[in-house]
Amino acid sequence: MDRTLIAGKVEQARAAVASDDTDCWITFCRETDEVDEPCLPYILGFDVVWPTAVVVGPEASAVVLGRHDAPNAERLGVHDVYPYDESFVPALREALDSVAADAETVAVNFDRDDNVADGLTHGLYLQLRDAIGDEYEFASAGDVVREVRGLKSATERERIYAAAETTEELLAAMVEAWDPSWTEAEIVDWLHARMTERDLGSAWSWEYCPTVHAGGASEVGHTLPGDRSVPRNELLHVDFGVRQDGYSADIQRLYVRGDVPDGLRSAFEDVRAAIDAGHEVLEAGVEGHEVDTAAREALTDAGWPAFEHAFGHQVGRAAHDGGTLLGPLWDRYGDAPNGEVRVGEIYTMELGVDTEWGYVGQEEMVEITETGTEWVVDPQTELRSL
Repeated sequence: MDRTLIAGKVEQARAAVASDDTDCWITFCRETDEVDEPCLPYILGFDVVWPTAVVVGPEASAVVLGRHDAPNAERLGVHDVYPYDESFVPALREALDSVAADAETVAVNFDRDDNVADGLTHGLYLQLRDAIGDEYEFASAGDVVREVRGLKSATERERIYAAAETTEELLAAMVEAWDPSWTEAEIVDWLHARMTERDLGSAWSWEYCPTVHAGGASEVGHTLPGDRSVPRNELLHVDFGVRQDGYSADIQRLYVRGDVPDGLRSAFEDVRAAIDAGHEVLEAGVEGHEVDTAAREALTDAGWPAFEHAFGHQVGRAAHDGGTLLGPLWDRYGDAPNGEVRVGEIYTMELGVDTEWGYVGQEEMVEITETGTEWVVDPQTELRSL
């Protein structure tokens, strides 16, 4: 358990509830080793077995949990603790009365578009509805979750920056060790071995983090590594991020084996220009789709097809950290691109083009500041050599 981080996020949650239209926020979960509740690491920090409710009001918070899990909550020392044996219902009602005595509207973890705010299963929703009765109206906790998860504390910021620096460090070490005979799979194996030595996790699924593409014949996308090595005068594209101390990085880097063909250099410059166009628009107060449009138009104006994904996403505990999306107004993204960018959020900016020499994909990380943005790690502004 990370008490300092959790205590800070719970204070943030109380402030979010105070400014929200709801009266309190309930995170309700069970058997979290099997069915993840994305909010739990921020407000409790350990897995639970029996039905558990974390109730956050504007000034206080409480946790209702099985008696055998209760000692962990007592040691955490952040919430009032209400243990139970046979039924959580009386304890939950007591906790609600204590935290938000006059509550009418309760925020719970469902959201149409934001996966990190949608952890409440339908079965648990029904249990919670039965437990607290019809006197409470349920509303989406999406706005509260986006505040708690999106606005990074000083500790979270430090850990994300460190994860990004470690990611760059491992990539540099891989290039030093690289042999022309290495296949995509061998590059992945080398990086996985270094990650295992340092007890690092992967920012997304271990099987394809890093995602590696060797040359123009490699299939682009969230692909598993193959048996291709990098041909002469072609690209190695790596999409990579480690998870370190619970927080993630997500960057893409490009390397050339041999000479750089003029067409490849031109493609790289067009990709960089499109990322820069999005970056120029990216600041607190803009809506996500506005940033995507600037980057997308810069790329298509240069004669390339539009990319088929969002320009950027938030990064935190996960590589895709929910909240406002720097994406187009497509049905698949729901309302996320209409969200406003806020100071304290950390985003990627990513796009690429497919060429005969390989996928020219770039991804950078930036923090939103009062005056604009700050690079999490230095951007790749030139093609690198193997």
